[in-house]
Parts: sequence; structure tokens; C-alpha cells
Amino acid sequence: MALPKLVIFALGGTIASSAGPGEGATIRISGAELLGAIPQARDIADVEVHGLTMAPSGDLRLADMIGLRAAIGKAIGTGAAGVVVTQGTDTLEETAYALDLLTTFGQPIAVTGAMRHAGLPGSDGPANLLAAIRVAASQEAAGLGAVVVFNDEIHAARHVRKRHTSSTATFGSPLTGPLGYVTEDRVRVLLRPNGRLHIRIPDDAAEVRVAQVGVFFDDDGRLVRAVPSLGYEGMVLAAFGGGHVPSWIAPILGEVSGRIPVVLASRTTAGENLRSTYGYPGSESDLIARGLIPAGGLDPAHATVLLRLLLMAGVQRGTLGRCFEQANDPHGLVTIPPGNG
Repeated sequence: MALPKLVIFALGGTIASSAGPGEGATIRISGAELLGAIPQARDIADVEVHGLTMAPSGDLRLADMIGLRAAIGKAIGTGAAGVVVTQGTDTLEETAYALDLLTTFGQPIAVTGAMRHAGLPGSDGPANLLAAIRVAASQEAAGLGAVVVFNDEIHAARHVRKRHTSSTATFGSPLTGPLGYVTEDRVRVLLRPNGRLHIRIPDDAAEVRVAQVGVFFDDDGRLVRAVPSLGYEGMVLAAFGGGHVPSWIAPILGEVSGRIPVVLASRTTAGENLRSTYGYPGSESDLIARGLIPAGGLDPAHATVLLRLLLMAGVQRGTLGRCFEQANDPHGLVTIPPGNG
């Protein structure tokens, strides 16, 4: 029986890094070297490796994800049963979510990387890559959209967060836990999301920039006030707790939200925005009344990706709130904007 065809798109990162004694890691390992570290892959799938870029993940751009979407579509169109994407971990939660929003493929898209580069003892890159190949080749993972495979766990792109600067168990999903796991040669999917959100970006979509601003202790609000004047077309606010700011910043946010969409997210690591628990100036209900859009369970990193793509898709201000609600709890495949194609 023929093995399934898989394609690995290498975007760089510590899974593809090496270093000499006393040197910092650089991104220079080839696709052949990647597969050479995991000879077991030959028994799982017929694997091709395409190096799209060798860059630290902090250098990746949304345009790279749009280009990767096209490359994935071409690979699947020519018979690939699944896709693996390797990259650095600094922006992995954002890029995986962008891929999830940009694609509708039923075939698995497994995003992975490494916390310990190839020059360190106990590098986790080979194990993560092998697990990602198993997931991408598995029918169990079909229909999940883009997932993050790390430390033998499978996480939905919209829920996963990087929680630690150096731990090999850094990726987790605080709201839901993992969708499943990999053990020995088996892929187990225990949970399936109710649906997926897909954002259709026109080929000629204009570049849109969204600011992400955090509120801090004794903040004076000057950064918040400056955002529209800097040319940003939207803003995501990383607020205290359930969605709170100092009372004197609330009127500033009201002014800004009258000019550009402002999404209210929490700087905490888990939980949904509150909507009506507190009513004092600067509370969540006060900010929502001033026009801010609740992010729901999306953290600032995911909310920024979502808002930017929605604006690039031409979604009007009055429907952004509904789009964020659908992003948090989609039922079936929800495409924005709706229509054919």
C-alpha cells in the first residue's frame, strides 16, 4: 500500500538551527538534514521538503502566510494528504492562527518547531517534527484546520498560547486543553471544535496595520491616544483582568474607538472578557458602552491577527463584533465575507 504524500514547508526557526561551541544558533539546516534526523518518517509518508525561507520567526510577515496559503493549496491540489509547517516559536501562535483563518482545506496542517535548537543536548526538534508528520498523515486529524503539534500534544490554532520562554512544554491551550496527543505511532483526537472561521482575503486586498497596545499600572493613556494619528486602522487593547483600564483612560478609548475599531482583550493568560460584571468607569461594561469590541476568549496576539484579516477582507465596522463572536464559537464552516468562491 502506497504511503500518503506529505509536504513540509520550512520557514526556519530553531527546529532548523545549529551552532558551534560558544556560538549562537543560526538558521541554516537543510530539509534533507531535517529528515535525516528522523529516519522513521520514511515509514509514515512520502515526504517532500520545501524551504520557503530561512528566517527567525520574528521576521515573518502576514504576506508570508498568504503566500504559504497558496503553496499549501498547490501541494494539496497535486495530491498531498497533509502539510507540515516548521518555523521558530516566537510568533508560532499567530502564524498558525492566520493559516487557520486563511484556509478551508480538510487535509491536516500541522505547525511545529523546537524550543531547543539542534546544537543543544536534548533538542526537541526531531521529536516534534516526527509527531507533526504523524498528525499530518493521519485521517484522525482531518478537518481540524491548522493545529500546533508540540511536546506530543495537538492544539487548535485559535486556542494555543506560548506560555514559557524556554520550556519544551511551552505550548498549551488554557481554555480547552489539547485536542489530542501522539503516542508511539498513534494519533489520538479526543476533542473536535464545533466549527471553523474562514476569512476570504481578495487577491488585491490592501495592506492593513493594526496596533496592539498594553495598559499598565499608572498608565497615562498617551500611547492609546496616539494610535490613530500614527496611521493604524485598528487597535487591540491588552487590558487588565476581565477587560479593565484606569478610569481616566476610558474617555480616551472612547475617542479612539470613534475613529478606528478598538478590540478589548485581556492581558491575562486565560479566560473570556467580562461583559457586565462591573460597571465603574474603566470597567468592561463601561468600555463596551464606549464602542469597544470584546475579544471574547481570544488573547491580544490572536485578536490582532483576526482584526487585521477582517479589515483586509473589507468587513465593515458594524459587523466586527459579530465576527469576533463567530471566531470564538463558530458552528460549521463560517466564511467571512459570505458568498461564493
